[in-house]
Amino acid sequence: MGRKRSRHYEDQRWMHKPRAFGRYGPARPRAVFFDIDDTLVDRAGAFQRYLGALMERHPHVFPVERRAEDLARLLALDERGHRDREAFCEDVVTAFPGMGLSGKALWSDIFLDLPKFVRGDPELVGLLGALAKRQPVRVVSNGSGAMQRKKLLFAGLYHELPDGIYSGDVGAEKPDPRIFKAALAQVGRDPSEVLHVGDDPERDIVGAAKLGLATCWVSHGRPWPESLPPPTFTVECVTARSRDLAAVLAQWT
Repeated sequence: MGRKRSRHYEDQRWMHKPRAFGRYGPARPRAVFFDIDDTLVDRAGAFQRYLGALMERHPHVFPVERRAEDLARLLALDERGHRDREAFCEDVVTAFPGMGLSGKALWSDIFLDLPKFVRGDPELVGLLGALAKRQPVRVVSNGSGAMQRKKLLFAGLYHELPDGIYSGDVGAEKPDPRIFKAALAQVGRDPSEVLHVGDDPERDIVGAAKLGLATCWVSHGRPWPESLPPPTFTVECVTARSRDLAAVLAQWT
């Protein structure tokens, strides 16, 4: 009687090398990396809700008739979350001194309260949960690991994506290749086997592509910068539009 072939394909050494689809199973393992802010989490919406609550707490600083103007000013200072947090907070307390907060106190307030304004997307939770059962899925995010984990928790995603690579832990921010290399080492995959999904053209898309990862840009309706090499895929939004992401993943996985 012939030797029985093992069906545990993932345990075979040849499974960890890129090659064509084989007779006995998928011979090219994959992994997917995700940015968090304005990718898996509607950070822009959460931040606007946080600012609305902040203005409600300080009505003498933010009179009702001027709140739209003040909100626009605060959002401009924030630069979609890309400003250094300490610099942003110092600018805010300087521009609105009547709050009686130091820059450090404002950052503490944001750290504690912002995640509470994150909204979950049950369809996205289901999609990522199913994806994580098939292959490694990791978040690769700039910022404080503690803050980003809290956002995932309030979005209902933390239990699906408990393992993440955060710049505050790694000591390198996207587009620095070190953070992507740390993620690749954690999942044990070659760059050509991985798709990175993110909203920032330079930090996410160009940063990942330079290492050879496939990329998916979350555009939020913005045109792609003509000066940069284009992403592999583009979707307009992930939160509340998880079907568009599922279509991309169907092509890749």
